[in-house]
Amino acid sequence: MFKRSMRRNFSGIVAVLVIATFLLSACGGDNPTATAQPTTAPVPTNTMAPTPDVAGMVNATLTASAGNATPADVTGAVQATLTAAAPTPDANAGFKLNKDVSGTVEFWHHWSSPVRRNAIRRVISYCAAQLPNIKVNEVAKPFGDVWTANAAAVAAGSGMPDVLVSDRPSLPKDAQQNIYMDLQDWATRDGITGKEYYPFTWEQTLYNGHTYGLPFETDIRVLFYSKNAFKEVGLDPEKPPTTWAQAMDYATKLDKKNADGTYDRIGFLPAWNVGYDIWAHTNQAHLTTDQGATVNTKEVVDTVTWMKSFYDHYGGLDAVNTFGAQFAAPPQDRFMSGKVAMVADVAGYLSSLNFYRPQIPTAADPSKKEALDWGVADLPNNGTPGNWSGGFSLSIPRGAKNAAAAWEFMKCAAGPAGEASWSRDTYALSPNIAGANDPALLGDPNWKTFVAILQHSYVDPFNPAYPNWGEQVSKRLEDIWRGKIGVQEGLDAAQKDIEAEEAKNK
Repeated sequence: MFKRSMRRNFSGIVAVLVIATFLLSACGGDNPTATAQPTTAPVPTNTMAPTPDVAGMVNATLTASAGNATPADVTGAVQATLTAAAPTPDANAGFKLNKDVSGTVEFWHHWSSPVRRNAIRRVISYCAAQLPNIKVNEVAKPFGDVWTANAAAVAAGSGMPDVLVSDRPSLPKDAQQNIYMDLQDWATRDGITGKEYYPFTWEQTLYNGHTYGLPFETDIRVLFYSKNAFKEVGLDPEKPPTTWAQAMDYATKLDKKNADGTYDRIGFLPAWNVGYDIWAHTNQAHLTTDQGATVNTKEVVDTVTWMKSFYDHYGGLDAVNTFGAQFAAPPQDRFMSGKVAMVADVAGYLSSLNFYRPQIPTAADPSKKEALDWGVADLPNNGTPGNWSGGFSLSIPRGAKNAAAAWEFMKCAAGPAGEASWSRDTYALSPNIAGANDPALLGDPNWKTFVAILQHSYVDPFNPAYPNWGEQVSKRLEDIWRGKIGVQEGLDAAQKDIEAEEAKNK
């Protein structure tokens, strides 16, 4: 079955990668299998169909391998073409600052951790030097609250910030609801066309063809794994699991029980930090198109079934929740404590690991400590690599009093130097192409791993008829994890409700 589907899956993935790179050019614009350092950061994929010429090139590669090519083989076969076609971005294009603009900008964000709070302050300090007549006051609010507080202020007509870190996948929905300013006139005036950014990050800022934000951060989900734990149970610390089946097999080997049968360490739980929708991308599922959402396909059913198998393995949802209740924020989280051997998280989690450099109990004597030695890898998949990229933008709420000064600060922060500063400190991926190619970043093998994963990451399009489609699945997951309803039954019910809502809104 895998060999029969290989040609279709690989040609779609790699061809999409090539098309994205060509389009960008036309517009002007510690993984053991990590690829070589690219000349410029590869452009991640989107969902556009391949052209016949590109598909033919990929098919020729697959034919030559008699159907046994791996994703790395196919990617490598076209790497020279990608490098030759990739644009060399103009680091200053669209980001020239008007230093005559003055004012005080109130900037709301949700970055309260030591790493990220210091990182955003460094960006603000850089922009203060570039824009001496603009003062930026940063205000940290809890994740989620920053958006609800802003929406309430916009509705009331006062109290909103001048710049907000907006959730980019939700930006078209928020623009549809008139929460943010249309920035297209300013972008056009200053020559910001979107070619400065990875294509999908710019596309996520658009509503009715106009931009409502400048991309500031993007991400991927990666697997962090404890090499200490791998060595302890006899697993090769340089060979993390690459498939769903291997993830369960490794987890079982890494599990460690107490005398009373409870778990002292668990190997892996996919649902922690990463939702079903992201895992569905590792099974080549597409949950939305611009015409609607589909959440009950075989690919999604198989994904949720696989995730549920881990709850069943660990004794059910209540047992997992009891185990998880002992953890807090870094450095007392699941992974840094040494109590969970593999976790999926955003690439930026690496900055917290680098910051805390956690110590964990040794296997021979738990009263003694040793340094946590971690590895970084792509998410395990069900046959073909896949990933999902979300991230944030900088936007101006409707009604902001100092919008002109806010726009100048946004251009500075979301320009090449501001983005590179943020990425250096946080390991969050820069959506600005020049920022992503900062030499200090490209010299780090972990960064190259992250950029390589971007090549097979994709995002599903915004569904204007029902922008909150994911909630219909999410509110049924607890019953699915508990076994109160079957996976297919729960997803069918979610699909029925989604279609009813879409019918109302079309």
